[in-house]
Amino acid sequence: MPPRKGRGRRGAAEPEDRVHHIERILEGLVQVVHDVHNNNNHDEAPQQPAMPMPGARAMPRTTIKQFQHLKPPTFYGTPDPMAAESWLLGIERVFEVLPCTDEQKVIFATFMFEGAALIWWQLKKPLEPLWLWPRFLEVFNEEYFPEMVRDQKIQEFLNLKQGNMIVVVYNIKFMELSRYAPHIVSTESRKARRFEAGLRWNIKNKVEILRLPTHQEVLRAALIAEESLNEMSQFRENQKKRIGGNMSRGQSSK
Repeated sequence: MPPRKGRGRRGAAEPEDRVHHIERILEGLVQVVHDVHNNNNHDEAPQQPAMPMPGARAMPRTTIKQFQHLKPPTFYGTPDPMAAESWLLGIERVFEVLPCTDEQKVIFATFMFEGAALIWWQLKKPLEPLWLWPRFLEVFNEEYFPEMVRDQKIQEFLNLKQGNMIVVVYNIKFMELSRYAPHIVSTESRKARRFEAGLRWNIKNKVEILRLPTHQEVLRAALIAEESLNEMSQFRENQKKRIGGNMSRGQSSK
């Protein structure tokens, strides 16, 4: 029996139909993937701006004009270590009330350099890519307030005695020199004992038996003891004058 022509034509068309069918399936899959991707993008919550961490502080934006408004001291590069330290204390006092980063502190402080100090800084500045305040203090002190001078101040503090000074003046000197030896007065108790040890003997005898725990309490007791001794001395002086006067009148009446 001869083959049917109709079946032959249908068999030849089947592969082509299958290809079109597969292409339509693939197109459908691509569309599904595209729709899913779009839906996911639409469903995503809009990104919120990053919130600062609790307790975090914004970076200060202090200007040179604000810095100058506080009248910071000028440093001329004097070889006197005490003058250099005095300038540094003045600058740090400004920074206590003016919010600055460690980098800003260096920029602002060196802005106040003049003369020899400015020349020194122009030579030092290029040696490091970034200057921060702790490193600047280290280099500045090496140049203008060397370790040898600091050691001398520590020794001066260790040898400090009240001597002929009144208590108020002795305390001022004590506080001034104690800055160079924080390890010696690291607690209130140690500070009190060191201050007490330098008092004049007639004041020290009245204060040390109290074993007061803080420097301020020892200072207050020393001031009271000093006042008491002064009153006693004045009383004795008046007594001598009175006795001397009586004796003079007695002799003149004879």
